[in-house]
Amino acid sequence: MRRFAKTGVISLVVMLGVATVWAQAPPHIQAVHEFLMSWGKGDWDAVKAQAGGKVTIKIGGTEYTLDAEAKKADAQLVLPFRGLSSIREKGKVTGVTVDQVTVTAGGQEKQGKATVTLVETDGRFTVTGVTLE
Repeated sequence: MRRFAKTGVISLVVMLGVATVWAQAPPHIQAVHEFLMSWGKGDWDAVKAQAGGKVTIKIGGTEYTLDAEAKKADAQLVLPFRGLSSIREKGKVTGVTVDQVTVTAGGQEKQGKATVTLVETDGRFTVTGVTLE
C-alpha cells in the first residue's frame, strides 16, 4: 500500500510539473495547440475561439475548408500531433510548424510536416490556415 501511495504522489508531481511548463508556453504555441486539439476532437466552440471563422487547409495542391461557424470541416485532423515550433519573419511570429501531423481529406490520409499560419491582433493569435507538406 505504501508503494502505491508513493507512486501516486510521484505521478501527481510529474503531471503538475508538465502542466506548469505548458502554462508558460508562448501564447502563439498555446493558440495552435488548442486549435489542433479542438479540431482533432471536433470541439467546434474551441475551434471557433482559436480560429474565428473559416480556415483554409492546403494538402498538396488541394484546398479544403474548416468552417467553425458551420461546425464542419472538409479535412479532419487525426490525433496525436508532435513538435510545435515558432515561425518568425523579421522578429514577428507568423506561424507555427508541426513536425508530425496526420490529416484525412478527400478519402485519403496524408501525414507529414505542417505549417499553421497565424495573425496577431492585440496580442491574441488567430489561426488562418494550415498547410501540409
